[in-house]
Amino acid sequence: MIRRAVLLTLAVGAVALGGCSSASSDGDSSTTAPAAATQPTSTTGTQPEAPDPLDDQTPPPSINGITVQGDTIWIASIAGDEVLQVDRATGAILARFAANGAGPDDVAVAPDGSVWVTGFGNGEVGRIADGTYEVVTNIAAGINPIDVADDGTVYIGTFGPNGSLYRIIDDGGFELLATGLPDINGFEVLDDGTIFSPAGGIAGPGSGVLIDPANGEVTTVADGLPGVAAATVDPDGQPFLLANATGELIAVDLEAGTSKVARTIVTGAPFDNLAFAPDGTLYLANFTSVAITAVSPDGDEQTIAIGS
Repeated sequence: MIRRAVLLTLAVGAVALGGCSSASSDGDSSTTAPAAATQPTSTTGTQPEAPDPLDDQTPPPSINGITVQGDTIWIASIAGDEVLQVDRATGAILARFAANGAGPDDVAVAPDGSVWVTGFGNGEVGRIADGTYEVVTNIAAGINPIDVADDGTVYIGTFGPNGSLYRIIDDGGFELLATGLPDINGFEVLDDGTIFSPAGGIAGPGSGVLIDPANGEVTTVADGLPGVAAATVDPDGQPFLLANATGELIAVDLEAGTSKVARTIVTGAPFDNLAFAPDGTLYLANFTSVAITAVSPDGDEQTIAIGS
């Protein structure tokens, strides 16, 4: 989700960030694995049965975007140039898919169970279905946030000032919907089809915005925030923004245009991305370690190392 080379230049703690892998890490060849053939097919409205753990439990050098599917978490790794599926209770690696230079940055699950991937490195949009990773189209290097609407429409954005918003057409093309967007990242498509996104970048000042994909109109719904670069929605439909450097989870009232800190997650901060499971457990990708922080609905925090 967040490019590590960008975060390294920002004031989130020089000591904490000094050991992070950059998007141009030259350790890719030793960590990228062949595409696995163990990912099961899923159907709309059902959760696929998770495969058994792989023999190769080598963790990637870093983790970026994450999303939850059933009892598993999908992970994008720019530095590892691969996408992994892991058990969300144990962190065991269940499947891994080489991206062949795409530099996966973010992932999203479609209603049909397929997994969509943005290639920050070379602009490829990938899809994992029936145990295979395939390139659907190529937009431009720097694509980053991705989400899939309830009707299956795939939306993709670029991270940085003057960002752009795209949608995938017919599994093989794309349409530019808007340009000049305010540093969007890690967005979520809401039930009404609008896109809820952080804006302003990790350095801040941050805000929460709504984007109408029909006309590209941007409406600010919360401002005066610390640097926020990830958004999510809980199982009840409550939207949240993440202050990635400090771990503040900020609840946003879209109608009232107000926000408040719901909790501050300490374990694993600073963070890259976040996602809720249907049971209300929140997962956050650690920025400085190959681990995920799990926060139970009661607020208990636990670190899940990737690779058993």
